[in-house]
Amino acid sequence: MKIEWLYEAQMEYKELLSYYKNTVGVQAARKFSEEILGTIGKLASFPEMGVLKSERLLGKYGFRALFIGKYVCIYRVDEDAVRIFHLADARSNYMYNIFGIS
Repeated sequence: MKIEWLYEAQMEYKELLSYYKNTVGVQAARKFSEEILGTIGKLASFPEMGVLKSERLLGKYGFRALFIGKYVCIYRVDEDAVRIFHLADARSNYMYNIFGIS
């Protein structure tokens, strides 16, 4: 199955990568990138590896949450692709930041 990054997720990834590069260094940014892209890449073979909570907002609409270290990838499995909607810091109130709810 192919993996498709939506625009918002691409921008969030680029911001996080830039943050790592500017605050911690190029080597840390490279490690961050390898961890994020490597784990998300596994979704092509195992699209249901993320958490789906049917009673919650995410699960109600088919969204899954894949936790990667300190980050969470919000995605949905569609017929033709795994679509990445958001990449956020899991330590923050990412539901509020992504959907504007608490």
